[in-house]
Amino acid sequence: MIQLIPAGAPAPEFTADASDGRTYRLAQLLADSHVLLLFYPGNDTPG
Repeated sequence: MIQLIPAGAPAPEFTADASDGRTYRLAQLLADSHVLLLFYPGNDTPG
């Protein structure tokens, strides 16, 4: 089940694989700089 994160709450720790083949960790990115998370619903979706 998906848990919603309230507006203004910190993002949970996660890792993500990028198109350049690297794996990024949120905690490491935050240690080095600011992070902006943007959620895009995708093409041709009603959201």
